[in-house]
Amino acid sequence: MNVHLAIYDTKSSGIASAALELKPEKVILLHGKRHDVEGIKSVLNSRGIVCRSHMVSFEPEQIRTVIQHIFDENKDSNLVFNASCGYRIMVLVALQMFMDNGMESFVVDKFTNTLHWLSPNDRDAIGLGSRLKISEFLKLFSTQILSKGSNFVENHGRQELTHWLIEKIDHFGSALASLNHIAMRADLSLEFHFDKGYSRKSNLMEMLSRFQEQDLLKVFHNKVVFKDEASRFYANGGWLEDHVFMLLHEIQKNRSNISDIAKGLEVVRAKGTVKNEIDVIAMANNRLHIIECKTRRFTKRNNDNTPGSEAVYRLDSLKESLGGSSGKAMLVSYQKLSRYTLERAQDMGVYCCSHNQLKNLKEHLYRFIDSED
Repeated sequence: MNVHLAIYDTKSSGIASAALELKPEKVILLHGKRHDVEGIKSVLNSRGIVCRSHMVSFEPEQIRTVIQHIFDENKDSNLVFNASCGYRIMVLVALQMFMDNGMESFVVDKFTNTLHWLSPNDRDAIGLGSRLKISEFLKLFSTQILSKGSNFVENHGRQELTHWLIEKIDHFGSALASLNHIAMRADLSLEFHFDKGYSRKSNLMEMLSRFQEQDLLKVFHNKVVFKDEASRFYANGGWLEDHVFMLLHEIQKNRSNISDIAKGLEVVRAKGTVKNEIDVIAMANNRLHIIECKTRRFTKRNNDNTPGSEAVYRLDSLKESLGGSSGKAMLVSYQKLSRYTLERAQDMGVYCCSHNQLKNLKEHLYRFIDSED
């Protein structure tokens, strides 16, 4: 029997990704008292891999005792140590014991999705397949999906509308901000009554006419009426989410490392009550890629309290809390981002594509997915 011993960590998916590739019959997890390992056990069990867990302290002698007991119980098995993650002293003690006993061990590089053998060290590295689904990855770290949007991909008419909005991006920034306001402020009857100031905005009226052609809304002399809640959402920036989602589907045809794509996810961490909404999300190279799409106009103030900076900080938090130490995040904005916001994003490792860059959005998505940063 092939058995993996691993030390659980709330920031790495290396235990699951290695197990799905090497297919051991069993995985034994060592974990601390505060760790919830039910998620990873559920994922591995559902893939036909038995998962057992042992709670241990961080005291070296106890760790040695527990590992020696595992050695004794698995004398007839090929026991291998996955050193990819875990509390450092536990990893070092376990690695020393495995090497002293001439037993196999390996580590998974969380950035390249590559397995490297530590002992014996003359084996070739293994590029791991992209096998984890979004729901499985999130479950590894005790995050549950409450709901998600449809897999609807833009039809031809809406693709043409999106293409038009992006091609005219230099002319319609203000008009789109007004459309966002209209969609956001529409009441429960999906109506928004506007004054003469709105009707004098020629770019806005042209934009409303194009949305009306796609049967998303109707324009009367003093009001806008959305067809339904989905149409209102689409006009309030949902079109950009759908566009990113569609482009990722096209990219997936050329990138087998993309194992899953979703949009409109609502998730909650552990047993908490704070919900987070994710515009678009993808699994590639067993790493979580979070994308936030914005069509609102950002202020140009240079401080951390602007909506642009807040979006960057939120993405930085989400990529760590949901994606672990290998999570990636991207901000896609129809409007221009200030230099301050762009600098903040660079500092935090958040990829940005904004304003005229949207004309080459697919190329930016390729870079985002392909990057090992």
